[in-house]
Amino acid sequence: MHLETQQQNTRSEIRAILKVSENTLWRDINETLSYALAIAEMPTIKALMTKDGKAGLGSPAPEQLTGFLSTLIKHYPRYTKLMLIDNQGVEVLRIPGDTPSDPRLARRDHANTDYFKSASELFARDLYISPPGRNLQYEIFSGEVIPVVNVATPVFDDQGERQGMVLLSLNWQHLTEAVHQAAQMEPTAGVILTDAQGRWLLTERNQQLPPMSFGDDYAQLTDESWQHITGLDKGVLTQENRLLRFQRMDMRRQTHQGLAGHIFSQDDTLPWVLGVSLPNPTWKSLLQDDASVVWFLLLIYSTAVALGIYWAFSSHQQRLLRHQAQQRAIEVSNLYESAPCGYHSLNADGVIIKMNQTELDWLGLTRDAVGYRCYRDFISSDSLLDFDQAFQEVKAGRQGEAECKLVATDGEQRQVVIQSVGYLEQDRFIYSNASVFDITDRKHLEEKLRAQAMTDPLTGVFNRRYLQAQASVEISRASRHQTPISLIAIDIDHFKQINDDYGHDAGDEVLKRFADEIKGLLRQEDLLCRVGGEEFAVLLPNTTLEEAWQVAERIRATVEKAHVSIEHDDTPATITITASFGVTHVASNEKTLKAAIKRADNGLYEAKDTGRNRIVIRKL
Repeated sequence: MHLETQQQNTRSEIRAILKVSENTLWRDINETLSYALAIAEMPTIKALMTKDGKAGLGSPAPEQLTGFLSTLIKHYPRYTKLMLIDNQGVEVLRIPGDTPSDPRLARRDHANTDYFKSASELFARDLYISPPGRNLQYEIFSGEVIPVVNVATPVFDDQGERQGMVLLSLNWQHLTEAVHQAAQMEPTAGVILTDAQGRWLLTERNQQLPPMSFGDDYAQLTDESWQHITGLDKGVLTQENRLLRFQRMDMRRQTHQGLAGHIFSQDDTLPWVLGVSLPNPTWKSLLQDDASVVWFLLLIYSTAVALGIYWAFSSHQQRLLRHQAQQRAIEVSNLYESAPCGYHSLNADGVIIKMNQTELDWLGLTRDAVGYRCYRDFISSDSLLDFDQAFQEVKAGRQGEAECKLVATDGEQRQVVIQSVGYLEQDRFIYSNASVFDITDRKHLEEKLRAQAMTDPLTGVFNRRYLQAQASVEISRASRHQTPISLIAIDIDHFKQINDDYGHDAGDEVLKRFADEIKGLLRQEDLLCRVGGEEFAVLLPNTTLEEAWQVAERIRATVEKAHVSIEHDDTPATITITASFGVTHVASNEKTLKAAIKRADNGLYEAKDTGRNRIVIRKL
């Protein structure tokens, strides 16, 4: 009975370690895929890849974009580099910029790599993951040679045209480090990770297993055991004096976060095999560990003979109850630690007295922080008031809820909702129990939708709705500070004829080029909006009527010199454009732009009627 109990405990412990290892690996992979998709969806990435109608090294990346991507790579050690690659396989951008290129890539041309060929055939939100150890399998990172895995996803513009791809190179050593840490739950545990062919995928050696290095043939080393593993999706087998539990991990069938589409890789390397082994208890090991246990068991058996059948049934029932309790304890612990939301408990001073692994990972903490760190230290300054008010409600015995911003030890911020209740004894607060829900993705989606609602999708400038909303703000500011504010109405000349002669695609190119030319001539505080088909408006804060005329003249002269190159009936063609302008001043007593827009439009119509390509000023 004692031996069987030890063996049951060993099986339960293996299952727990295997589950934690699997959850940790999937979590890191899911986060990586979500980041790759998020970068591919960034408007600045799409703008860079479609600049001047084509991607390539000739289109320099904005400093703000390169700064953001450099910060991402710098603060996330799971990444070694990030690249943008156009439809011909040529690099557009590499972060960090000093990352050495593989000598097999002439002029950084990726056209013949597995990730470029595969990702070039994917749809939006699909991803391709190169197998560990295949194609550019090693890089120098922080002075150390490490294996990498490439994750590629295509980039599509707003019209659904493929413009290239995003490539993230993962530090495979860092990604699999969590698997080793999970195995450290038990010093005698050994962990294996191989691809479908039996190639070893771990970078750190395990003292409990035969010495293996990354890329070694584990299948050949354990030929008989490997044949048993290849026939099952999961199972348990005995290797010499150790018990091994294994299961297959196929990312192509895994449910991923971040609204990912399909996951692709080289089929002969998937699924991976993840396994955990522990020493299998035997009579010999029990004797070696504790001889007193054997004497105690002999005494129990002697007593059992005297007590008879009653004791036998009672002992059997206790064994079943103990086994059930162990199973439920493990299940509850796994649910608590690996829940998709955070859980924590605080004492009256706000010190963390309990926290699950999910929230510890969010905050970048270890178990050592429990009992010492104050939870309030991880609340952003602009959220402290809401948190303190909710915590006071909880200490008073009422339910508290607050929407806060958590700041991890590495500076990463996460928008959350905290729902908490207090435990009181004789009206005295003892501790609080709180559930923490991550709403960061929802907040980002809300901001994205809000921005899309205020932006013209074709030209990327603001739309009429945003002009009306922002105008009231600028008019109020001008009234408070007694500063002038002006408005320019602009209309492209003969735009209908352009559409009729060359088609609407050519018309769209003219609109985009027209907007780009104007944006380059305005200040940061100036507001350019597309208010109709070929009609634009420019709101100029702190600008007199004379200065507004100068701005309009600068735009008119620049547009007149611009040429738009297109393909018409498979023949190159060049379109020249001009525009007419109406300029007016917004009066101090006007609360909206309605009257100013009418005056500017009247000036615009007069400019049209008197020959076009000119400016007409309409005063109050």
